Amino acid sequence: MTATNERQTFRYGAWVFDIDKAWDIIEAAPRGFKLTSVADWVSAYHLDLLRPDHDGQPWCPIFGPDQSHFNVDHAMQTDLGTPVIIGLMEFDGKPAQLLIDGTHRMYRAMMTGADTLPAYFLTVAETAQIRER
Repeated sequence: MTATNERQTFRYGAWVFDIDKAWDIIEAAPRGFKLTSVADWVSAYHLDLLRPDHDGQPWCPIFGPDQSHFNVDHAMQTDLGTPVIIGLMEFDGKPAQLLIDGTHRMYRAMMTGADTLPAYFLTVAETAQIRER
């Protein structure tokens, strides 16, 4: 997740998603949240590799979430009551989930032992609307 000119984006490999647009979509079409597994996202995003002394050194895998702007201090101040946002994309005709907002909250949840976090889910079409590239 990166902030550029106060605009929030999330980078996953070569893909960039506009988080502000995602929140606009959720506000325009309110939906309930569902609970999502912290352990599943920690494993998928390798959050367990980020140690509390991580100082923000670049880590941006070819395919995976950009952790180059990860900040442990910020993560530990996040509100675990604010739902994360999970987008859906299609691969070979099957939906695949992508955590596009909430990596810092997932990290805090991992560190504090939470099993689940609330999550808003975007549709495939909504996820396509927020994907910049």
